[in-house]
Amino acid sequence: MQSKVIHFEHLEAVKRKIYALSKVFKMVQICDSNQTDPALNIGEFELVAGFSNSIEVLSDIDQIESALNNQSWKFGSIEYPNDWKTPIGKVVFFEPEWVLLIKKNESSLYIIENIKSNLQMDDFYTLFESGIVDLPSHLPDFKFTASTSKEEYLDIVAKIREDIRQGVFYEMNYCIEFNAKWQNKDLLPYMLKLNEKASAPFSIYAKSPEGEILCSSPERFLKKSGNQLYSQPIKGTNKLKTGEENLKQMAQLKSSEKERAENVMIVDLVRNDLARVCKTGTIKVKELFGTYPFKTLNHLISTVSGELVNSSSFKDIMLALFPMGSMTGAPKIEVMKHIQSYEKQNRGLYSGCMGYIQANGDFDFNVMIRTLVYEKATSQIHYKVGSAITFDSVAEQEYEECLLKGQRLESLFRE
Repeated sequence: MQSKVIHFEHLEAVKRKIYALSKVFKMVQICDSNQTDPALNIGEFELVAGFSNSIEVLSDIDQIESALNNQSWKFGSIEYPNDWKTPIGKVVFFEPEWVLLIKKNESSLYIIENIKSNLQMDDFYTLFESGIVDLPSHLPDFKFTASTSKEEYLDIVAKIREDIRQGVFYEMNYCIEFNAKWQNKDLLPYMLKLNEKASAPFSIYAKSPEGEILCSSPERFLKKSGNQLYSQPIKGTNKLKTGEENLKQMAQLKSSEKERAENVMIVDLVRNDLARVCKTGTIKVKELFGTYPFKTLNHLISTVSGELVNSSSFKDIMLALFPMGSMTGAPKIEVMKHIQSYEKQNRGLYSGCMGYIQANGDFDFNVMIRTLVYEKATSQIHYKVGSAITFDSVAEQEYEECLLKGQRLESLFRE
């Protein structure tokens, strides 16, 4: 297999060329940290990307498990399940012909032939060097429409709070969808705008014959490094302000009883899920209520880790922890039953995860939030947003939080 190391001076110029490669490959996934460290600085890559002209996919968790013996990189996604009785939704993974890596704090690009390619390294490198992505020169004339009205939202939140009052569950992450008709052909430039505006550490651009995905997620679902698992749920959000004002915002976020209650419930859920695949006594909360500023929002992030039982497989791990508690609520199964009755649409990729599995079996997956999905078959572009509903939730404030989360995505097409 072919490989090459290229030393560079300007990171963003190299990234632009990597994104431009998307134009000449059918299956693409680019995971970009945007020079933003995740909580506790856990992670070794600035960028990981896979490119292939084969559209063959691994569409089952067992197929992925078997393919791990190939010792090749794999990229893909797991959707939120449509049925609460099935923990794993639709699975789409691919083994790219080419993998590109940029490690944190290095000025080198690693190009690796992952599986046999029809291209020689020199030909691939020529494609890389010639790549250009122009930022959008004009904005499409369209707007997003909510599938759930504000009145419907307030009514459903009232019902969720009543369920909580009666002890059915403690917390639910309730989500709504916004969609629009998309006529423009090229979404790639908007991903560059999204990276610039959000600088999220778990951003992903993906392309397939079915459509495109633009994700600016700040949240890690699960990372495996050797025999260690790390989960970093986000629960708690407020608006970013400038200077001293944001220090007050972060202090307010960290001291909020409501936000702390939401966060600790999910931490307990994650600890319980990890206990199904990790050794007794190894599960630790490395950071509780870590307060982190991003480009437009502040988030409350906790980090939970555990040491894997030696026999735990990729399938075992995903069945134990998916879907992530930060996007369901607590207790997980009971909440999932009610999510199906309260939400108008299936979540699909939203609340699922996307990422990569390395050749050595280590992996890193995000939480698919702050995500635009374009479906070629319907020419629809849509996104979903949500917030955690507890008994102390104020419905109007929760609705405003949803709008705030969606503003960054919609603003791509307005500026």
